Amino acid sequence: MIVEDDPEIGSLLKNIVTSATFDALLLTSGDEVLYELASNHYDVILLDLMLPGIQGEELLTQIRQVNQIPVIIISAKNSLETKISMLQFGADDYIQKPFEPQEVVARIVAALRRYHSVSDQIVYDDIVIDESTKKVFIRGHEVTLTAKEFSILSLLCTYPAKVFSKANLYESVWNELYAYDDNTLGVHISNLRKKLKEETGKEYIETVWGIGYKIK
Repeated sequence: MIVEDDPEIGSLLKNIVTSATFDALLLTSGDEVLYELASNHYDVILLDLMLPGIQGEELLTQIRQVNQIPVIIISAKNSLETKISMLQFGADDYIQKPFEPQEVVARIVAALRRYHSVSDQIVYDDIVIDESTKKVFIRGHEVTLTAKEFSILSLLCTYPAKVFSKANLYESVWNELYAYDDNTLGVHISNLRKKLKEETGKEYIETVWGIGYKIK
């Protein structure tokens, strides 16, 4: 997501990003950003500070209240105080205008690498699973799960391309032999689906008929 009200700079940034094979959405005001984050997933935000409506500083604060997506500030403001305050408010990086295209791409890649390689965290779409604290966050909101629901979600998101059979999933989570189908697993899957959908409106767990389940 690129948030820039200057049409020339916005167009330039979008061309830089798309040339590096990333998809990009260009927004021109802060009011649009929170709406987009509530309904769609983005991997990184390039944020100008001088915007119509909500200024970049306030927007960053509001973003951090609901989402931990990497935010890179791109601004003509060059004072050390501004840079430090933005980092303290939760920005991941700061690029000063005018900028070099290679620098923008390099900083995006670095931010994504840091975000997706945080130790003890599994990131899938809008879901962030913290293995160390056994907590799950969706778009910055903590979702309360039971221990079994947490284990099921963690396993599915760790191997997103894999279809787990009922026996495989049950034995991995319950650590006991899957002798027969008593619907214990099905009840936990149903409850987990409901909690995820309440937060996102999405169906995250797919039933693969005759086999089992996978994340989608």
